[in-house]
Amino acid sequence: MKTTHRDWWRITSVTRWQMPTRVLAVAVAVLTVVLVAAIIDEIASSGVRSLPPQVSSVEPQPVGNGQLRFFPRSGRVTVGVPYRFRLYTHCGLDWPLAMDFDGSFWDPIGAGPASDVGGNRPSGFGNPYDQGTVTLISPTLAQYRSSTGTVLQWSRHAGPQISSLCA
Repeated sequence: MKTTHRDWWRITSVTRWQMPTRVLAVAVAVLTVVLVAAIIDEIASSGVRSLPPQVSSVEPQPVGNGQLRFFPRSGRVTVGVPYRFRLYTHCGLDWPLAMDFDGSFWDPIGAGPASDVGGNRPSGFGNPYDQGTVTLISPTLAQYRSSTGTVLQWSRHAGPQISSLCA
């Protein structure tokens, strides 16, 4: 005798399983915990990350005339991942030490001024710091998104920077 499609569905139906309520409740609780852990892991891995720790502690070296040679201190990051970044903006975005990211200093590029006439930060950025995100787009290009949503691209600066201190 051949089982009809309807009978097969009735035999395999969950409602016909003889499972104690406690076992079912424990199974639902375990699955809920696993699902919540997976969601938290997904959010943590796909969201904005904290910067890695600094890897260098080389002190600035005097070069004369009130100028100092500064060395980057930042740790390496992963391409394509946004990182929380506190950008020093008080002396303008073109101040040589404004961005130390991925083991290098960076120079602002693109449209718009990097500082106003007085050497201060342009509009769209906090002062003296802006809390935004920075993403390494390629080995030589980074993108910073300010706290107000202003986006600015940066090119990697080779080696140390020579500058005076920002007042």
